[in-house]
Amino acid sequence: MGQAAEDEFHFYAEVRVVSSPRRTELEGRLGAILGITEPTNPDTPPSYAVMLDDHDFLVQFEREELQPTGRDRKHEDYF
Repeated sequence: MGQAAEDEFHFYAEVRVVSSPRRTELEGRLGAILGITEPTNPDTPPSYAVMLDDHDFLVQFEREELQPTGRDRKHEDYF
């Protein structure tokens, strides 16, 4: 059997906001995942805390609101 594919939604993964019904002005913006929730209910998908470029705060998104770019950023970029 082959290895399971790595989840594209991991810490420091670069993502683009593809949909943000609550904050439409953020659509199209790039950022990196700096936090991932760990829901206690297995039927609840995780949410992602994203530091958007040119922002100094985190914004929470659902998985379907984000698209990975395939690039990773570095810890040093943020801390």
